[in-house]
Amino acid sequence: MRIEPYLNNEVQQVLNELVKNEELTKFLDTFLSATNSKFLSLPGSTFLAKQIFKSKIKDIHTIEDFQDQIALVLDSVINKTISKFTFSGLDSLNPDEGYLFIGNHRDITLDSALCNYALRSVGFPTTYNAIGDNLVSINWMGDLLRLNKSFVITRSGNNKKQIYLNLLKASNFIRKKIKGNNLIWIAQQQGRSKDGSDVTDPTVLKMIHMSMRKEIKFDNLTSEINIVPCSISYQYDPLIKEKATKAIKGNKKESHEDVEHIFKGIMQNKGNVHLEICKPLKGSYSPDNLAREIDISIKNAYKLWDTNEYAHKFLSNDGDLENANLSTAKKYFDNFLSEMTNDEVEYIMKFYANPYKKKLHE
Repeated sequence: MRIEPYLNNEVQQVLNELVKNEELTKFLDTFLSATNSKFLSLPGSTFLAKQIFKSKIKDIHTIEDFQDQIALVLDSVINKTISKFTFSGLDSLNPDEGYLFIGNHRDITLDSALCNYALRSVGFPTTYNAIGDNLVSINWMGDLLRLNKSFVITRSGNNKKQIYLNLLKASNFIRKKIKGNNLIWIAQQQGRSKDGSDVTDPTVLKMIHMSMRKEIKFDNLTSEINIVPCSISYQYDPLIKEKATKAIKGNKKESHEDVEHIFKGIMQNKGNVHLEICKPLKGSYSPDNLAREIDISIKNAYKLWDTNEYAHKFLSNDGDLENANLSTAKKYFDNFLSEMTNDEVEYIMKFYANPYKKKLHE
């Protein structure tokens, strides 16, 4: 499997093939309907989207051209589905250095997309984004992601040696890009946060170190690479119902599920969103200790919303749930009380309450 993103000389061919892709067309027919999309719920929007796509690709010849179009779409997404997007911390970074952003993982594509929006707004280049091989199992989605500077971390293989070589290839890609003063974004763990607690998996850090293990000890990793934790917090998780149902019922994951979640995450309401870029970590750490340091940075930088406070008070019977400052959050959660099972509601409350509990009580 190809792990690298596409190059400029491949852009036109890939786009021309995407226009002809019937699976993509069928998917757009479903997700650009008024029922599913508050973002593009226009009569004939699938036809319009295809026509716009066809006209636009004539002027897209490079990855940067493609990302310019993505930036326009992201502007619209922020305007239509986010009440207010704020970010801070970029002033501590040097534009002439490479950085590895390690972020908490709440949304499949928006976490890195909003990080790139912030970076572009102050003149930084965009990141190369690490994605799991599950996201490229559908060819057209893999094409779109590779056009957007995504590279694949393949954790599967026929045997241990193949898995090792796949991870080493990703590690080599990361190191090469960082040494070239590029930016990389990678999630702190495989898959999105299951319970609202943001925990870094040390195996992610070990994978990053694989390509340089013969030259430097893990203890010196932060001297070789600028590791920057980043913390994103959403007032409303647009996929919380799906996460709750999945967690409680344990349904088998469908092949198209991740792609559907990408579109739903983009198109549904997220309320306020804040991204905090933390200061680069320096020091000598074991994998477990470095993971804990990243967790501490992400926890301290996480912005708590009324939804986090309300859920914590709801579960702990701590405070007045009729408080006027929590009225919007109460209305938000009341919708779940009437639609979902008690177990699903409890999952949702814990998901929102855990950041509050973690930040204020640990």
